[in-house]
Amino acid sequence: MEQFGGAVGGPIKKDKLFFFANYEGLRSTISNALATAVPATGSGLGAGKSMVDAIEALQTASVPVPRSALSEKLLGCTEPTASTATCTGGFIQNDPANTTQYLSAFPNRNTTDNGIAKIDYRINEKHMINGMVYKADYTALGEDFPMVNSAWENNVIENAWTASGNWIWTASSRVVNEFRMGYNRFEFQFLPADANVLADGTGYPINTGITSTGGFPTVTISGFSQAFQLGSRRGRPLVASPNPYLDFQDNISYLAGKHSFKFGAQFSHIEGDSNPHDTRGRVDFQGHRLFCPPGITPGDPSCTSTPLEEFLAGVPTRGQQLVGNPAIRAISKVYGVFAQDDYRLTSKLIVNLGLRWEYRSPFHEVNNLLGSFDPTLGLIQQGQSSVGSTIVKPDYKNLSPRVGFAWDVTGKGTTVVRGGAGIFYSMFSLAPFTGNPGVANVPGGTSIAAVPTGACNKTVPVGSTCAAVGGTTLGGTIQTGTARLSASSLNWSPAGPVFPSGAVVSCLTTPGRQCSVGSVDSNLKTPSVYDWNLGVQHAFTNNLSLDVSYVGTRGAHLIGVVDLNQVDPITQLGPYSAAFPYLQFINRTVNDGDSQYNSLQTTLTQRLSHGLTLTAGYTYGHGLDNGSLNRFGAQPQNSYDPRAEYASSDFDIRHRATFTASYEIPGKKGLGQMLEGWKLNTIITLAGAQPWNILDGGDNFSNTAESTDRWDFFGNPSDFKVTSSSLPFCAGSGFDAVTGQPITSGANAVSCTTTSGISGLSRPRPRHVEYGRLLRGWQLGHGSSQVQYLWHHGPEHLP
Repeated sequence: MEQFGGAVGGPIKKDKLFFFANYEGLRSTISNALATAVPATGSGLGAGKSMVDAIEALQTASVPVPRSALSEKLLGCTEPTASTATCTGGFIQNDPANTTQYLSAFPNRNTTDNGIAKIDYRINEKHMINGMVYKADYTALGEDFPMVNSAWENNVIENAWTASGNWIWTASSRVVNEFRMGYNRFEFQFLPADANVLADGTGYPINTGITSTGGFPTVTISGFSQAFQLGSRRGRPLVASPNPYLDFQDNISYLAGKHSFKFGAQFSHIEGDSNPHDTRGRVDFQGHRLFCPPGITPGDPSCTSTPLEEFLAGVPTRGQQLVGNPAIRAISKVYGVFAQDDYRLTSKLIVNLGLRWEYRSPFHEVNNLLGSFDPTLGLIQQGQSSVGSTIVKPDYKNLSPRVGFAWDVTGKGTTVVRGGAGIFYSMFSLAPFTGNPGVANVPGGTSIAAVPTGACNKTVPVGSTCAAVGGTTLGGTIQTGTARLSASSLNWSPAGPVFPSGAVVSCLTTPGRQCSVGSVDSNLKTPSVYDWNLGVQHAFTNNLSLDVSYVGTRGAHLIGVVDLNQVDPITQLGPYSAAFPYLQFINRTVNDGDSQYNSLQTTLTQRLSHGLTLTAGYTYGHGLDNGSLNRFGAQPQNSYDPRAEYASSDFDIRHRATFTASYEIPGKKGLGQMLEGWKLNTIITLAGAQPWNILDGGDNFSNTAESTDRWDFFGNPSDFKVTSSSLPFCAGSGFDAVTGQPITSGANAVSCTTTSGISGLSRPRPRHVEYGRLLRGWQLGHGSSQVQYLWHHGPEHLP
């Protein structure tokens, strides 16, 4: 890591005008080690895992299957003879020969440049103004997902700048008015590193026919890790810009006897901009389309071809492509007023009272491009007469009372008791509604900006229209969504184009062709946090004090996502399957979140005495919730019982201790002052373990296809402890069935979802049609410790 910078400042006009400017630069490189599984280049692993074996299986079939020139080029394969092949891995950099295990180790390279400039102008004794401009630029190139080619890394660009001004008017010794205004713009781009390379046959040896954005398409080959794919991670590019934010505030302070009053008002104009335009397209190879018994349709499980064989034969299962206009521009406004009073009730007791009211208008998209789901009407769209100008109703009830006190017990200032409580409201951002990539039932998540109210209820051949096939739309005009493309409509060849033009979104009643949508509770409440604390601070000497406090918080009406249409495990029908058979998953943002935190916090402070300064802190706390990751968290295992998710928070750390100290070593004259000014600084941080969670997204124990199933657990959790390298007795998908034996891929290995013969532990997969009883955060990982120290010679002592 490299860090550098400088600062300059001083008076422009003595006692009147001052300036300050600062710049800081940061360059860092962080290593990665992300595991996945890829096809091997060597032979011997079989046609499902080895490129060479797959090609030779196609060559030597009873009826030889032609190989795809495009696929072989992408994987660097050639065929020296009619029954042999060699492969290099092609676009899979450093592809292993004799194993499918792959370690993606492209580092993250970060560049940060920050600058700030300030000016203060004292006009006279009553008036002072100051202004500030801040600029921050950040770029990063790296991976948050195991990539197999450096060209498919993430390119992150963040640019922010803020301008603010402040005017303080001291009307009298009792009245002070402060007016503040600020303006902020923030640009965020999440791009594939190859965003400027078109997949048109020139930049890449594949012609997708897509020129609206650059980058290699997403190509998945089943049978390996879910993380394996060719091309950048889905959802790129994502551009959110310029997101302007304008804020005005005015506060008046007024002293009256024992009262110190403060009143204020605020107005903010907020704009959220988002354009997740990943139009690169996706092609899936999933198997069972070749080597079918006579009379069997491709796709039937009795067809024996592997996904890798089908990729090398150029036989895709399906395609997907984002169509429509995903760009949105949403506006919200904030109004707030408050009043507070610091009242010195006695010489020893001060009471603080405050009340704030705040209203934030629901987001309004300027082109009415937000949609949702209504249990009576089905898919709805902002701007419709039955909906109004916003899809969420206003919430005017955000009233925040606050109270606190400080009691000087002895009147000497040596022992002070403090306490307080208040209600605080969170402000919504647009991101959780327009993108929740953590939900597990819909890969990539759902969005209220992609509710296809303009989709057709019939299959529309590529290039045709809904009206031409006698279909109707779903009552709106939003045609943004993922168009599903049949294998026959794709042209997997070097010439291409792979994807046809003119694809439209259809929502059909046929299983697998239904639409899954995002939605939001129209009566969504503003999340609130209740905060309370009580503490005692005692000064033993002028330099040594101890603070002991109890701190608690509770979050209510926090937002989470549930599936309104979760199917019954037996009937396979959801609550809205009959009324709206063209919808599958209906992910709704609701106020189902709840959290609580209680802690004992202690701080020992030693101010400078005999050259020593130190601060030692210890916190014992416990946090619980039913979801910790906001839009990056999955929906509940059972959407009809979100309270069953209530457990230790993902960020729960029971014990945390910190120690900071600085010691000025006594000096001695001589040697050009080199024996003076030496200082030793140290920071020690100790933290307990955090919980971790297990979700099974593939076995569908619950028979709901939500992909959030948990297992059952019987036995002593202490018998199942995480090691520094992996989960115990498990690597990949295998447990060892022999008690006490290390991991093996030999005869003793059985599936993690079958059983384990480990002494004292049983983790059988739940019976079919059952929710696993394993709690969220049931196990703890490892704690952490960090020690930093600096041996420093002060520049003020240098000659």
